[in-house]
Amino acid sequence: MNGEMDASTKDQGEIIVNQREIIVVNQVWTQDDLLNLLEAMKVNLPQKDLAKYKTSESHLDWEKVAFNSFTGEMCKQKWNEVSKVIRKFRTLTELIFDAQDFIKNPYKGKKLKKHPDFPKKPLTPYFRFFIEKRAKYAKLHPEMSNLDLTKILSMKYRGLPDKKKKKYLEDFQKDKETFGHSMSKFR
Repeated sequence: MNGEMDASTKDQGEIIVNQREIIVVNQVWTQDDLLNLLEAMKVNLPQKDLAKYKTSESHLDWEKVAFNSFTGEMCKQKWNEVSKVIRKFRTLTELIFDAQDFIKNPYKGKKLKKHPDFPKKPLTPYFRFFIEKRAKYAKLHPEMSNLDLTKILSMKYRGLPDKKKKKYLEDFQKDKETFGHSMSKFR
């Protein structure tokens, strides 16, 4: 037994005819069949398979895994049998190897650090209003949460007459031009 499988015969087993399909029961899987199953599963995994194995397993399209006379359902059933006898937890040795790989080639992530001389983007007209008024409203209403303060200030900004909004908009336009010049110098 010990991980070895009999690869000599391929018994077709008992055949049951259903209205829609022919199902082969107790079909013997050879070692080559099992290796083909695993290869078909590997080919049908997503490119960046970072999910837990159960999640990836549940999203696997078993009809694409099917091969030869084995249906998708038969492949899924055989995988469930195989996965019951293999261990799903890793040893400390394996974790240490992974940690060493990580230290040698750390995951950088997608977020890139900004250049220290990169010009600061101008604040939007609303955000200028918000920064100017927030401290005052926070003192007047200390019981309010930040979320409530933000809601009130956004309603107040929307209710501002165009004449008062114009001040914030003009400041924004000036800073936007400055930002444009700074960007051209930066490049």
